[in-house]
Amino acid sequence: MRDFNKHVKQMAQHVNVNEEFINNLFLDTANEFLKDYTNNENLTMLWKATPEFWAWWQQIWINRDRMILKRYPHRITANHRREMYKVWHSPEFMQARPSAKAYRAFICIAKQKRVFIK
Repeated sequence: MRDFNKHVKQMAQHVNVNEEFINNLFLDTANEFLKDYTNNENLTMLWKATPEFWAWWQQIWINRDRMILKRYPHRITANHRREMYKVWHSPEFMQARPSAKAYRAFICIAKQKRVFIK
């Protein structure tokens, strides 16, 4: 997590926003993604309980940020930078699905909590 915090700090400086904005967006977009992916509040909560999901989500986030850094190597100071950053991380345009490792962890937690998945 320490490396992710360092990454957030770097991106906050690059996009010229505060770290809290990025952390909140990280959590909000994870929630949006899970609501869309599971279409079920209980399953969303189970996914959030798996550390493997969060490790996977961090990797997805970092990869998108690397794309931003490659595409925009100079500090971003545009007035609409917050909206741009939100769009770049929007789960609406995401084609990825949780990794096999994250999915196995989810299944284990579902079995422990005796939640049946159709």
